Amino acid sequence: MKFYYISTNNSYPQNRHLIDGLRENGHVVSEVEEKSLGFGKYLKIAKNFWPQRHSYDSIIVGFTSPHFVPIMRLISSKRIIYNGAFSQYEANIVSRSISKKFSIRAIVWWLKDFISFLMSSKILLESNHQIDYIHRLFFVSRKKMFRAWAGVNEKEFFLDKGIEKNKKITILFRGRFLPESGVLTVIKAAKLLENMDVDFLIIGHGFLYREFNKLMEELKPKNINVISEKTSADELRKEMLSCHISLGQLGDQERLSRTLPCKLFESLALELPYLTGRNAGALELLRENETCIAVKPASPEELAEKILYLKKNPQVLERVAKQGHALYKEKLTSKQLAKDFTDNVFGILKIID
Repeated sequence: MKFYYISTNNSYPQNRHLIDGLRENGHVVSEVEEKSLGFGKYLKIAKNFWPQRHSYDSIIVGFTSPHFVPIMRLISSKRIIYNGAFSQYEANIVSRSISKKFSIRAIVWWLKDFISFLMSSKILLESNHQIDYIHRLFFVSRKKMFRAWAGVNEKEFFLDKGIEKNKKITILFRGRFLPESGVLTVIKAAKLLENMDVDFLIIGHGFLYREFNKLMEELKPKNINVISEKTSADELRKEMLSCHISLGQLGDQERLSRTLPCKLFESLALELPYLTGRNAGALELLRENETCIAVKPASPEELAEKILYLKKNPQVLERVAKQGHALYKEKLTSKQLAKDFTDNVFGILKIID
């Protein structure tokens, strides 16, 4: 099959793994990135696509690009698959709280999602819980939606046994400081373990940086190293591989009942034991004490206790790491995810048609 793949950024893992996986399975993918601002970008898209509109079997609109669905629907009668993962309303209003739920700005975000879901032939979402949420909030038929795990960019995140682990057990937190991240819980847990020969590495920045800096200044934990500047993918991979445990989302936030962070998939790909808050989103894919370790959300005491237990029982870490990596190799490689995409999405579309 031949696909036209358009988004604002094809390097996002939700886009990259699908593009690469489709190619691995023998499909042809034409990549288009359109980062221009203003209305002119839609004219540019139409001008570039129109001469080749009959060349493709399907159009895929990529992650974070709901505004491209309407223009592609206007200029093409081909099937449009929207790789949404989740709603942008959820990301901006529910997670980041950039506006109140019934503000004009929130309504605009809701309408963008609603129109993109309405005009899509098929929608890829990150979990079954996310499908339930989109069905309720945007009145989308369940028949249009399909669960598609996020995957990783395999050129950036791959297992390398040549990277040595740090001599002292090191707990990794990597990601943006969003409310659901639980990064403040990590700081408090680190303080509890300050004299227990346990180090923490925090790689990230973002939304809660003021709260993060304030708590760091207040508690002054001596066992946390922070990398806040942007690092290359190669540097990030090596830093992650040098650690012993990778922390997932540890906050107590409603969104975690349906979302799975990219670092979950990265950790499995790197054979890092994944320690997450006990939430429905992550546990839709993972099994506690088999492919992950789980703790009560937003509990620095339980997190610290669990880390101490794992430090004293390295065989548990090794078992969970290996079983998590085996799950990745079986179900989450780019090639396998792309095969699931074509088997499920186009099979279902034929039934609908």
